[in-house]
Amino acid sequence: MIPLRSVLVITALAAAVVLATGPVAADWNAGRQLYNEGRFAEAAVHFQETVGSNPNWPSGYLMLGRCQLAMEEYDEALENLRTAVELGPDDPTNTVTLARALMTVDLYAEARELLDGFDVDGLPPEWKAEVARMQAACLIEENRAADAVALLETCLAGDPNSAALNRAIAAAHRAVGDRTATLDDLTRAFQLDPADHASGRSAVIAALALAADAGDDELAAGYYDRAVEIADELATTSPDYENTMLAGEAAFAAGRFETAAGWFGAAVKSRPQQPTAQFDLGRTMAALDHNQEAIVHLRAALGAAPDAELATRIHGQLGRLLACSLKLPEAARHYRAAGDNDRADEIDTLSGGLSEALERLVTLRNSAAEFARMEARLDELGDAKGVTAMSDQRKVINREIAAIEGNLSEVRAALCR
Repeated sequence: MIPLRSVLVITALAAAVVLATGPVAADWNAGRQLYNEGRFAEAAVHFQETVGSNPNWPSGYLMLGRCQLAMEEYDEALENLRTAVELGPDDPTNTVTLARALMTVDLYAEARELLDGFDVDGLPPEWKAEVARMQAACLIEENRAADAVALLETCLAGDPNSAALNRAIAAAHRAVGDRTATLDDLTRAFQLDPADHASGRSAVIAALALAADAGDDELAAGYYDRAVEIADELATTSPDYENTMLAGEAAFAAGRFETAAGWFGAAVKSRPQQPTAQFDLGRTMAALDHNQEAIVHLRAALGAAPDAELATRIHGQLGRLLACSLKLPEAARHYRAAGDNDRADEIDTLSGGLSEALERLVTLRNSAAEFARMEARLDELGDAKGVTAMSDQRKVINREIAAIEGNLSEVRAALCR
């Protein structure tokens, strides 16, 4: 099923109220009030009274059917909406509402037949766009996406600045597999209606997917630029969690890690207990070689109850970063939690010998510092031979320190992969 679109405003029926008088008017007005408050069951009672008192009035059946649609009483809704069309075939509200209801229960062929027989020439542009959008949606569901594209291209030729039509043709192009056209359509829809965040976000996602599959660096860079531009506009004009996260994802994918860190940081600020935001900020910090900050955010992500898949990714990242920091026992634990037992075993094997080297390094650094202090003291006393002896000892120690640090650098480089 497709989701039921927002119903057309009830005030469009105001002119019909003059047909109802006395108790019928009271039921009608009460029903409208309850409907607008979302109290559909109560509203339906009043509209039932309306059609009972005035059985030839299409608007009563229309509103009764809408209430039943909202309550998912589809058989009853379709019956009353069909009656509304029979009694008021020239009212586009009746026809469009019935067609939308038919689409809601997957009766696309019947909905399209109804819409195809409807004369839209005298309708305002927004109504024409709505009918065309619905016709195209039916064609797509009938595996006739190419026909949907042709229909919408014709409509767009007469109304190129319709955001609704550009959104609709994006869906049609997606259905025929034309990903580039889909991106262009979504971008155009967002440009025409900047409040249409759904089209903007979809355009970003489409651009990122095209960049990932481009197979050419220059082409990919162009798509990344488009994704970042649209995502930045979304997050700047409406910096909610979803938009800042998407802007961060676009910047990260484009390799703009400083920018990504800013957007992910904004997302973490708005939802600090959201594990995905903490994880994305952590991996961005790691990409910037800010490993200690990365570890802080990854640990926060792990403590924010991530799902199993995300937890595995967090453990893997922590394992790598802790191994880079030569905190091998903890790194091994995270690799095991990530399911990478081979890597954990490798690190455990290294850990024993490496711990001895690290202990030796601490001892040597302490000795070098002590010899430096002694050398300074002897220099104050004017003991030149003593200064030379201390200096020679310190040089020997520093050579060993340099050798150990060189070995550790090689180990660290291997562990950071």
